[in-house]
Amino acid sequence: MDEGKKKIIKNGDIVLPGDYLGVIEEFLPGEGIIEENGELYAARAGRVKIDLEKIEISVDPITDTPPLPQVGDTVIARVIEVKPQAAIVQLLKIEGRKGYREIATSKLAGIHISQVREGYVESMNNEFKIGDIVRAKVLTNEKSPIQLTTKELDLGVIYALCSSCRIPLVRRGNVLVCPKCGRTEARKLSAYYRKLKLE
Repeated sequence: MDEGKKKIIKNGDIVLPGDYLGVIEEFLPGEGIIEENGELYAARAGRVKIDLEKIEISVDPITDTPPLPQVGDTVIARVIEVKPQAAIVQLLKIEGRKGYREIATSKLAGIHISQVREGYVESMNNEFKIGDIVRAKVLTNEKSPIQLTTKELDLGVIYALCSSCRIPLVRRGNVLVCPKCGRTEARKLSAYYRKLKLE
């Protein structure tokens, strides 16, 4: 590594995996450190901790890890597959008191046909399409995939694109209309359709 690029690391600095932290003559490698040819590098993202008594350097993982969805949480998800009995979605965010929070992993979840809406659902293709953004509630999180429901009025599709034009659909009563081609599409709509800021 170029000597000019090796900056001095201080206690409390935030580092990323692979960041240069010093040499073995200065510090002993502690938790979260890898040693290569006498040089010390961060093995994980976190905060540098220098113990002057032990002459040891370590990297503490940052404790503010993104949360995992809990039962009862409201989540925002993107539909990635629609099967006859379920829609498979990728969880994007958890709605929290401080707006939206990122989810720890790109978790997959499922919305079973029995959890789409009150009453009989004839076809999942009339409720969701690939790419739809959905607001849903977590039913169970013990097994994979996490199970969601969109039965309540404020749950369901909050953003959808026209299946042919790929431009955002506009709500007209209980159907969605493409402002470009005039195509109408059905969805399990949330009362918040296009009313939530997703950023």
